[in-house]
Amino acid sequence: MSYFVVNILESFLGEAYSHNDSTGQLKFDCPNCSEINGLGDEGDGKHNLEVNYLKNKFNCWSCGKEYHMHGPISKLIKKFGTKQNLKEYELYGPTEDEINEYLIKDKIINAVKLPEEFKSLTEYHKNDSKYFSAKNYLKNRGITENIIKKYNIGYASEGYYKNRIIIPSYDSNYNLNYFISRSFFEKSNIKYLNPKSDKQILIFNEHLINYDTTIFLVEGVFDHIVIPNSIPLLGKVLYDFLKQTLIDKANADIVILLDGDAKSNIDVIYEQLNVDRLRGKIKKCIIEDNNIDPSKMYEIGGSKGLVNLLRNGIKL
Repeated sequence: MSYFVVNILESFLGEAYSHNDSTGQLKFDCPNCSEINGLGDEGDGKHNLEVNYLKNKFNCWSCGKEYHMHGPISKLIKKFGTKQNLKEYELYGPTEDEINEYLIKDKIINAVKLPEEFKSLTEYHKNDSKYFSAKNYLKNRGITENIIKKYNIGYASEGYYKNRIIIPSYDSNYNLNYFISRSFFEKSNIKYLNPKSDKQILIFNEHLINYDTTIFLVEGVFDHIVIPNSIPLLGKVLYDFLKQTLIDKANADIVILLDGDAKSNIDVIYEQLNVDRLRGKIKKCIIEDNNIDPSKMYEIGGSKGLVNLLRNGIKL
């Protein structure tokens, strides 16, 4: 379906600036903005028109409200396309059942909420002894106040997530889409306790990712918060959604930096990503010690420890 829909849209909107096949999201120069600015077919290069064929919606972030440049895709086609484009879209576009199925899935993702007991560690909770336990745990792992603030790290002293560090994740539109919670007591039987939301169809903290510079793929969230421009796999496997997003959006090198015991996983992920427009841009960073991970390297040596790791471990 996506192949035909993209062809239909590109026939009157021009080549898409980006296309995420997993989410159905495309970006174009807005033809209405071009008309307003007297640019004709040249486009303004701002890519403010977003079209999502899985949701059957379009919107221009620049002129959408003032000029009603939003609504179902059929409205966009009627305004700028041809009758033939509309017929083809009705034939090859998503059915109502497919749209509803995707919207239900999307609603589930966006329904994630932080626990009611969540308390931000950027604030001082002097009457809560667990606040000091949480702060000491992070301090022992080398986590600074700047990192706590940047990632909105918090904790819970009661409830289902009692005695846990909580690190939220936000999507590219700054909507909460997931969080991880980690016990700040080492003797806990369950170290991690996370939402039941599907982690395979989200990117942890995508709002912080710059796709135009080197991206690091790491295993866990504690690796992620100490390595700038990193994406945690939330495990050792590259899920299809993240893979396709990187293929579509990444414009620089991607460094696979997993734990020391995941050398075979690094090889698998390398083969998965070293394709299409990413070919030749994928690098491996090998940690020889099976008992070491990036967050541990940071805990031991700080930023300098990570720099030395990257200098010595990166291989084409």
